[in-house]
Amino acid sequence: MVSSVTRPRLPLRGVFLVALAVALPWLYLGPSAEGTQGKPSTLLIGSSGSITSQSNPKKEKSDLQSLKDFIKEETGMTNEIETEKDWRELTYKMVKKQVQLGVYQGYEFAWAVAKQPGLKPLALSVNVYVYPVAYVVAQRSGKAKTFADLQGQTLAIPSNGQRFLRLFVERKAQEAGKKAEEFFAKITAPVEIEDTLDDVVDGKVQAAVADRAALEGYKRRKPGRFAKLREVAKSQRFPPPLVAYYDGSLDQATLTRFQKGLLNASKKERGQTMLTLFRLTGFATIPSDFAQVLAETRKDYPPPAPDAE
Repeated sequence: MVSSVTRPRLPLRGVFLVALAVALPWLYLGPSAEGTQGKPSTLLIGSSGSITSQSNPKKEKSDLQSLKDFIKEETGMTNEIETEKDWRELTYKMVKKQVQLGVYQGYEFAWAVAKQPGLKPLALSVNVYVYPVAYVVAQRSGKAKTFADLQGQTLAIPSNGQRFLRLFVERKAQEAGKKAEEFFAKITAPVEIEDTLDDVVDGKVQAAVADRAALEGYKRRKPGRFAKLREVAKSQRFPPPLVAYYDGSLDQATLTRFQKGLLNASKKERGQTMLTLFRLTGFATIPSDFAQVLAETRKDYPPPAPDAE
């Protein structure tokens, strides 16, 4: 099913934007020489969805404020972080330069850049592997051997911000001519991936979806339980969540500093703390095959109509 490579257990969450804070010390250049009287500049960041996995609005607001305070404390820069309606609205604001940096799910960026080539990836968020892969697993002792066999069963999708997992399941269900909620009798949303997989082993649900890194971690920690799972579906490589900019929105020197901060986050103690806290392994530069992966994603997962989102 998956290899047994030993890697850290750091499943990526939707809160990965918080790790941007570790990069911001490279951005602060001091007061402007044009009479700002020492006032810091304001960095505008937009996100295509919630930046936390919190279901509690008050807790999410608190987490967001903590992030903004941290950025201000570390850099002297005021900052605004906006959660946009969707990837289309974020793209519009990027093009209009109403935000300077954008945080996209990888597949959303594939859709957006096809319409706006001026969008450029700055750094990829890494969850052990650069390109995540989704797996649907069921009990090895059960009857399900393919995704189609799961119709009418219960599926668990971890509520950890890995939206590509749901996208994969939704498109597999569409192959049967149904929405995911119609294909499955019930879809649960455990908070932790280990709980998700345990639920399959214990028979609480018939199947679960997880990424490659999570499954490898589960295999390493619970080999006996992992052996009771069977792969019934596997996705192609997805582009990972990423930080992007639009041509001309920031000067090259600032972009270079920001990128350097992201790439070096894991090399500094404070950066390591932030990455570990928010379950990231780091950030990566753009691979040579990235455009190919984007094209494959657009082919296999074309964007939904605006009124279908």
